[in-house]
Amino acid sequence: MKYNLLLLFTFAYSLSFPQEPWKDIYKESAWAQRDTWQRADEIIKKLNIRSGSNVADVGCHEGYFTMKLAKVVNGDGRVYAVDVSKDKIEKLKNHLEERKIANVSVILGEENNPRLPTLALDAVLIVDTYHEMDAHQEILQRIKGALKVGGRLVICEPISEERKKLSREEQEKKHEIGIDYALKDLKQE
Repeated sequence: MKYNLLLLFTFAYSLSFPQEPWKDIYKESAWAQRDTWQRADEIIKKLNIRSGSNVADVGCHEGYFTMKLAKVVNGDGRVYAVDVSKDKIEKLKNHLEERKIANVSVILGEENNPRLPTLALDAVLIVDTYHEMDAHQEILQRIKGALKVGGRLVICEPISEERKKLSREEQEKKHEIGIDYALKDLKQE
């Protein structure tokens, strides 16, 4: 096995907030409020990254975590920000340009390929995106191929306790997935 630690966890942050704040949580206009409940610092600590690290934000949307990761890895490190939406990628590029952030490589991913560099990453972060992926095994294999020895994968997916008992198909229809299904995917080789 190429990596010695594969870390997954689920935050139930959606449980304490009414539906309305979720409406546009990925847009920059929601980032300040998102700071109050997302626990981004706690999630980033799980990545075990520092100045000079290389990390990927897969499913980066408009860049909420990308911006935070870029600050942690500083100019000596690199963030690979991946999304399959051209619109989100363009918004991210604008955010980076406005903030003069130069240590981010923006990648338009494919449905089955995040297009990450081989054996280059200290960590990969997937937040509220894993449930959207259809080609789980292909994507996980490509992520494993991008991680350095000892690299970490952190997947964060909000889901309520009662919905964890639903089938995978029922969960994915509700745009969520329980950690047990993600772990099952990761154990397949």
